[in-house]
Amino acid sequence: MNGSGADPGIIPLAVRDIFDTAAEAADRVFLIRVSYMEIYNEEINDLLTLGSEKLPIHESLERGVYVSGLREEIVNNAEQVLQLLELGEANRHFGETNMNVRSSRSHTIFRMVIESSAKHQTNSGDAIRVSILVSAFDSPSYKIK
Repeated sequence: MNGSGADPGIIPLAVRDIFDTAAEAADRVFLIRVSYMEIYNEEINDLLTLGSEKLPIHESLERGVYVSGLREEIVNNAEQVLQLLELGEANRHFGETNMNVRSSRSHTIFRMVIESSAKHQTNSGDAIRVSILVSAFDSPSYKIK
């Protein structure tokens, strides 16, 4: 999912592609937000906030299912996203197993929300477009250089 600096994985490639595509769309304005959470011992932790633990899951008609208190960062380029992923990896829970000294004992969910609207709205029928990229994984190694 993550790859390496020499051979980037799906997430870094998708993030870069999203920002390249947004840069080419001269007629649209973009707002891109990311969040990164961990499920560890059946508890949800925000990986973008140091010391965050036990975030509750809620459901509402307006928002659907969501994690209350989860930090969403507004980002302007792919490098910001990759830095946030590295920050999140540093905040993950790891433990030693018989098979691996540094084993991931958690699962993570990376979420990227891409919103766009026309720069010059000619009519009220051009709504805001929303896309969401979600990636769930449990790989303990994440290094992008």
